[in-house]
Amino acid sequence: MTNETTPGMPEQTPPPVIGWFKGYTGVMTAIYVLCLLAGPLVMFASTRVHGDERAGLMIQGAVLMVIGLPLAIAFALPFFLRRKRWVWVYNLVLICIGMTSCCCLPATIPLLIYWIKPETKAWFNRT
Repeated sequence: MTNETTPGMPEQTPPPVIGWFKGYTGVMTAIYVLCLLAGPLVMFASTRVHGDERAGLMIQGAVLMVIGLPLAIAFALPFFLRRKRWVWVYNLVLICIGMTSCCCLPATIPLLIYWIKPETKAWFNRT
């Protein structure tokens, strides 16, 4: 993990939660990329059925693509953003997005608890 700094911010060791957050965003990026890739496959599968089921599969495929692309981009951005005050808030929003799924709660609740600690805020110069 690189120690990215913004001019005027002291060089310091990142808190452990930063590594866990990068892992979380990596997994979430992969999930949403898979959703994006699954959309056309679901739409292609709809060509083999008829009636209401076909329309339902077309809608499901479109929803997977419409949701997958922006969320894949949103969860990939933290790998490219530098340490800034607003990035802490952006990353907090990503943690909260993950909390909308009960499958992600075992990861996002501890992540949230450690994210709002003073050492993490200090890493992003939010003291």
